[in-house]
Amino acid sequence: MYQNIVFEKYGCKAINNRTFSYQDVQNIINSLASKNTFETIGKSFEGREIKLCKIGNGSCKILLWSQMHGNEPTATAALFDLINFFNDDSHKLSRDILAACTLYILPVLNPDGLEKFTRRNAQEIDINRDFLAEQSREGRLLKQISAKIKPNFAFNLHDQDSLHSMPKTKKQVGISLLAPAFDSSLNTNWNREQAMKVIVCINETLQTLIPHQVARFNDEFEPRAFGDNLQKAGIPTVLIESGFLKGDTEKQEIRRLNFFAILSALKSIVYQQYQEKDLMSYLMIPIQKKELFHVLIKNCEFEIDHQKYKKDIGINYIEIFTPAQRTLQKEYIIAEMGDLSVNDGFEVINAQELNIFGNPKFEEIANFSIRDEYEKLIIGFNLGTRI
Repeated sequence: MYQNIVFEKYGCKAINNRTFSYQDVQNIINSLASKNTFETIGKSFEGREIKLCKIGNGSCKILLWSQMHGNEPTATAALFDLINFFNDDSHKLSRDILAACTLYILPVLNPDGLEKFTRRNAQEIDINRDFLAEQSREGRLLKQISAKIKPNFAFNLHDQDSLHSMPKTKKQVGISLLAPAFDSSLNTNWNREQAMKVIVCINETLQTLIPHQVARFNDEFEPRAFGDNLQKAGIPTVLIESGFLKGDTEKQEIRRLNFFAILSALKSIVYQQYQEKDLMSYLMIPIQKKELFHVLIKNCEFEIDHQKYKKDIGINYIEIFTPAQRTLQKEYIIAEMGDLSVNDGFEVINAQELNIFGNPKFEEIANFSIRDEYEKLIIGFNLGTRI
């Protein structure tokens, strides 16, 4: 079974964090060029090359693209890992996939966004909302290459907010999956059904790796998005959203899950395993919610005009990119206050019998501390920085 493949053998060693640069990507492509065909299909708004890798000779054409949002890099690393896997013909699965399929891989669609670690491109356009308007070079390229290839399947690879949670358990969502809708009524036609069945196979694999941490992405129809429009055009399209696991700050475990998720999808297509699946299994994948905070402090005691009361504090961070060092710094903000008993957090602190120093304000930068009766610091924030 491919789950038993030693991932470390194929993991691209040049990537070990989320903030790799455009030059890092170019260096990786150059190192792979002797065994693989990389074609420059166009350039970004700022003139960076956008490369397409073609692997295999089979009749089933599969298009995979990543990092159309520049700050969503997890699947990009996984695609390079997969290319390494396919360069090793000692595995029957690799040989079978490349005999049955031709893979068209766009590791980075938005290199300008990658370089600045921003969601949008250099025009400040969200490429995934540009299918209709066609104002971005990158969006036009993806649309053109899809029309040229006419893929049998498409895989749209993203990262999502780290605060999505599983219903009931409130566990972090590791991977979220979706067969995008093709109309506002959320109907199911033949090609969307094929995508749903492939997702069932992906979910079965992921359940062995991260049980009860795989969710379904919200399937609200977005008329400007690529996945929805490719589904509408008759191409079975699968969305894979990389979530977050506690302790996996650089998302290297999520990267590994992407590797196995995509490989399981390709295996199911090549061996026609997905055809045996039923749609109910897709619908049984729980829809994710947003009930997490990065830090949840419960039972904080406040006093106004000699009146004491308690409320919980939900704190989230935003990541601020420093271009020179290519590092991410966390800035903590008060996201919610009040009764947060229905919520959970990556970190939960019970402030019962503890003291609060400072005056936290809703939607303001965190600037307070929680201390015990001896004023020993339990948790604290100084102008958004954790202390």
